[in-house]
Amino acid sequence: MTPSPAATLRNIVAVARREFLWRGRTRTFKATTVLLVVVGVGLALAPVIIRFIDRGSTGDRIEVVVGDSSPAVDVPGALGLLLNAPIPGLPTDRQTTTAYRVEATTDVEAARSRVLDGATSALLVLDRTASGDLSFALYSKDTFLSRTTQLIRQAASSIAIQDRLTRAGIPPIDQAALFAPPDFEVLSADPDAPTNGPQTGEEFASTFAISFVLSILLFMAIILYGQWVAFSVAEEKNSRVMEIVLAAATPFQLMAGKVVGVGGLALVQYVVVLIPSAAALIFQDRIAAFIFGGSPGAALPEGLSVPLLVVFGIMFVLGFALYAVLYAGAASLVSRQEDVNQIVAPLTIISVGGYIVASYAGTGLIPIDSPLVVILSFIPFFSPYLMLTRMGQGTASPAEIAIAIALLAAFIPVALWVAARLYRSGVLMYGQSPTPRTLWRALRAR
Repeated sequence: MTPSPAATLRNIVAVARREFLWRGRTRTFKATTVLLVVVGVGLALAPVIIRFIDRGSTGDRIEVVVGDSSPAVDVPGALGLLLNAPIPGLPTDRQTTTAYRVEATTDVEAARSRVLDGATSALLVLDRTASGDLSFALYSKDTFLSRTTQLIRQAASSIAIQDRLTRAGIPPIDQAALFAPPDFEVLSADPDAPTNGPQTGEEFASTFAISFVLSILLFMAIILYGQWVAFSVAEEKNSRVMEIVLAAATPFQLMAGKVVGVGGLALVQYVVVLIPSAAALIFQDRIAAFIFGGSPGAALPEGLSVPLLVVFGIMFVLGFALYAVLYAGAASLVSRQEDVNQIVAPLTIISVGGYIVASYAGTGLIPIDSPLVVILSFIPFFSPYLMLTRMGQGTASPAEIAIAIALLAAFIPVALWVAARLYRSGVLMYGQSPTPRTLWRALRAR
């Protein structure tokens, strides 16, 4: 006899409530939640923490030995100006550059000893080549790719050019005119489009960072909590508890209740972690101003908007629902928890593929408007990642976003039907290896 809708809903709610309360009371869930909150807030405040640790350190001193090179410019003064120059395109209230102190010295060996002791960050020694150009030797414990090394290398190039121009008789005021950047504008080929994507490095970094962060948040939720649902199904099947529960609820009711219960608990944990992390990110400037002084501020990060957050929330719920029901259906085919990763591997690979394409499109390795990216952004398995990336980059219209959401929502009942058939046949299958034949037999079972 087919159960009534009221009885079906009652059983689903009962199973979901049991899953939610039982797993929410475990020490593992509580400890994991606390750990994730600490990690999330720590990552959000990473720039402030790094500045606090580095505050008052003596490792930001650079010593310069001019020797007999007789440069045409004041090397210590010019080096100090270049190293402490603001980052182009970044607002002055968000500058986090290190305050380098450049000092002149004459004793190379003593200065090298101070570098070894950590009292000095680096020692720069000048000399002349046979052609008369300045040459530089940097003594440091940092690697060639470190930030300080690269800054000094760039500054040395600028000083060498200034020295050449000065020796050639070009006045400093004319030197500045020579290196003044030209007017450069990127225009869209579409006359109706006002811009052609981000116009500055800051805009590009902001849009990429926001798209990348939202994509990785969604990816982590689907992988982590989807497997959480799968292991929950396998655990009950392995302990034979499922056979008892099936006497009071149908396989569909049991699967739906488990997905809703475990998924609801997962979403609650995600929100608990996300709220303090987002608050720490938004109020990062105020926290930094309280510790270091300055003008406080509080605002959403550049590139983040309310419509983007709304679409992220919708994609988050729909994407998780799609993968969670399929994870539950696939996990019902195995009898041991050790086999869960094997049976859900295809779903994980699909999810990873969507995430990778979204990351490549966000960084420009794949053109964001390429046919591949556009088509995949409408396929339900990939749309949560790719449509967020396209929206963050400003290449998806509201109509395209609405179509992708509608297709994703429409595909969930199809996935639920497939998962229900797998679950109905799989919950009572024991001792069989998870093979394509097992999957096919479960789908054909009536």
